[in-house]
Amino acid sequence: MIIYIYNTERDSEKMFERFYPTFSFDKVEDIPYELFKKERITAVIFDMDNTLVDHKYKYNKNVKEWLKELRKKDIKICILSNSPRTHVVKKIARELSMKYLYNALKPWSFGFKKAMNLLDEKKENIIIIGDQLFTDIYGGNRFGIKTLLVKPIEKKEFWGTRIKRPIERFIIKKYKASKKYSKENNK
Repeated sequence: MIIYIYNTERDSEKMFERFYPTFSFDKVEDIPYELFKKERITAVIFDMDNTLVDHKYKYNKNVKEWLKELRKKDIKICILSNSPRTHVVKKIARELSMKYLYNALKPWSFGFKKAMNLLDEKKENIIIIGDQLFTDIYGGNRFGIKTLLVKPIEKKEFWGTRIKRPIERFIIKKYKASKKYSKENNK
């Protein structure tokens, strides 16, 4: 007979690790370009809603300039959005000079696989940047790419996202208390 003794602290930590980002920054334009070089990142997948644009689908000029600099450094970029609103995703992608995929159904892997193929890069050279643990970060971790969490652009959100935010805050608190968190990679 095998008796399993449940180690609550260790097992709960392991359970939450799937939601931990590789890196985190306050906003997209705070991410240093050197991070991509250091991590050998040649392609970036971006979430759109509340990562690049607010709920009115507006972005600030700093984001546009930051993306322009990223392209100058030969980093490939694309939007991977769960939004089914094709025309909106296409419009934002065109304005920001990015490739795009919509209705991605993150965290499922097939959207990430399509983005990887669209960018024509290997997993080890790709990072996803997003504002949600349960879609962007968990999906990227499941797919095997690096992940970067940013804070949501604004507080106004879709009701389904609002429900998840308190749980995300709890997980982020655990992440910051864990050994996986380092101040150098999280600003």
